[in-house]
Amino acid sequence: MKKLNRIIDNLRNNDLHKTILLIILCMSGITAVHSQQLPQFSQRMVDVLLYNPAYAGTKGHPEAILHYRNQWLGFNNSPVTQSISIHGKINRIMGIGAFVMKDQTGPFSNFCMNLSYAHHIDLNKVALVMGIGGTFVRYSVDGSKMTIHEQGDNAIQLNMTDKVWNSDISFGTYLYNEHFYLGLSSLQLLQSKVKIFVNYNKDGLLPLSRHYYATGGYIFSFLQNYTAEPSFLISKTLGNPMELDLNMNVQYLQKFMTGISYRLKDAIIILLGAKINEKYKVAYSYDVVISNLKNYNSGSHELIFTISLPDITNRRSRWHHEYKYDFNPKTNKWRERW
Repeated sequence: MKKLNRIIDNLRNNDLHKTILLIILCMSGITAVHSQQLPQFSQRMVDVLLYNPAYAGTKGHPEAILHYRNQWLGFNNSPVTQSISIHGKINRIMGIGAFVMKDQTGPFSNFCMNLSYAHHIDLNKVALVMGIGGTFVRYSVDGSKMTIHEQGDNAIQLNMTDKVWNSDISFGTYLYNEHFYLGLSSLQLLQSKVKIFVNYNKDGLLPLSRHYYATGGYIFSFLQNYTAEPSFLISKTLGNPMELDLNMNVQYLQKFMTGISYRLKDAIIILLGAKINEKYKVAYSYDVVISNLKNYNSGSHELIFTISLPDITNRRSRWHHEYKYDFNPKTNKWRERW
């Protein structure tokens, strides 16, 4: 509410540059309720790489994920997010991942490219992974897509546009086995400052805030041919309230999936999915908004498509090796033998 009042005051003062900056702060991310700067997804338990670089290579095979979300149908220029991610292991202890993502909200858009590396440590009953990611993001504002209340207002230049690139890093850890997983991660660690409108003799600054995520889940079988996976996701941005997602997914014969999620004070999510032969999986979710926005939109749609890729670690290449550890009496240290 404070940010909204500041926007109104700036509009009264006809200060376009400050007004646009404040709008970006409120709307640069999908979750405008808490002005979070990164997109919100309902199927985060599937596309974990988008918010935790340590997830790279944790599956038994490489996979590619196509992700699409259309949020708050009924609003003009409602947020739309699209992403393509891929990850897998290149040997026993090294995982890599990458994704590209576009986030569009009216005249504001972000285009993101990420490359992640994950180091896997075998602890017998569990595996511990530490990952780091580098991100390049292009922030864009297109004034021609703005609609103003007073047409012909000379104080507002609708042809004002700007694009700027910036970079940042992310870090995460992931502890897992076949029955459970627990992850911690942080994005936008450098808290970079994005300069916009430098071509208009005004240096606007958009500070990037750190985002923290904690996720966990447990997988167990019940009845016959049924598998359940309760999970949670906690997200926190400095200066904003904590967000909590609670999920319960149920699979039948590892081929059909249904689930329900609750996002605290925001939405109830219904999920349906199916596995198509051994390579493809598709899932659809629908957000039923329960916050004050429920009177102004018809919910959010999200579609995700997963493709299992060939496992390159089973092929002979210069990356293929087995790890053994021997004690070297000359250096009094353990050495790694390739």
